[in-house]
Amino acid sequence: MPMITVEFTEEELAEAKAHAASLGKSMRAHAHDIIVSDAQRAAFLKDVDKTVAYYMDVFKDAPEGQR
Repeated sequence: MPMITVEFTEEELAEAKAHAASLGKSMRAHAHDIIVSDAQRAAFLKDVDKTVAYYMDVFKDAPEGQR
């Protein structure tokens, strides 16, 4: 399985480990979840932008009050 390496200062690592532990997760699981979640959020927002642009175009000629 592909891996990545992330560098932290000692303070950052300690804080991140403590936070992961407070969530009942390992650092590895927590980092994985955050990275995947952020990528999924970005994809969702990109699709939202496309959808909004589409419907703005669809309704651009609608009478005032129906837009």
